[in-house]
Amino acid sequence: MRALNNLSFTINKGERVALLGHNGAGKSTLLRLLCDIYKPSSGSVRRYGRVVPLINKNFWVDTDLTGRHAARAHYLFNCNTIKGFDAFLEELTAFTELADFIHLPIRTYSEGMRTRLQFGLLTAFRHEALALDEGLGAGDQWFLSRARHQLTRFLGEAGTLILASHSNDLLAQFCTRGVVLMHGHLAFDGSLEEAIEAYTKGVG
Repeated sequence: MRALNNLSFTINKGERVALLGHNGAGKSTLLRLLCDIYKPSSGSVRRYGRVVPLINKNFWVDTDLTGRHAARAHYLFNCNTIKGFDAFLEELTAFTELADFIHLPIRTYSEGMRTRLQFGLLTAFRHEALALDEGLGAGDQWFLSRARHQLTRFLGEAGTLILASHSNDLLAQFCTRGVVLMHGHLAFDGSLEEAIEAYTKGVG
């Protein structure tokens, strides 16, 4: 069985693309392909720049690190200096509401706490492209409120967004184009409004 089959499309720099489809349609698999987490069994994915994943909390950092050490490594990687890190850490801790947990190993964090730290770190710096699975924060009221505000700020500076979500309101807030997947196939690719209508009617 193939999760995705015979897909062909282009995402241009600066586009805000929504991925729509029922559970099992292939949205998460496609995000992982775009981020180079998975390799296609046939065909190819051509990228001109890095797509940063905010998909799964297990793909991004050694959980034996404390939140502070993970933040320090991420800051150093993005800034090439440690200057200004203390102020950055203070702001990150306030945003994520991790308090003293920032000094504990990430493996001791709850799922929601890991989501907060990862989201806070990835959206603290400018990236060429971001792949986001809204299901990562499903059920977390913090994600549904504060993360949306942070994402709005981040998208003012970032280039491209690929967002998988079942929330039409969230997609309408951030995306202008919609790609609908049905059973691993590309069922529709066009404006977000038309994509939502096609998905609702069950195209394919």
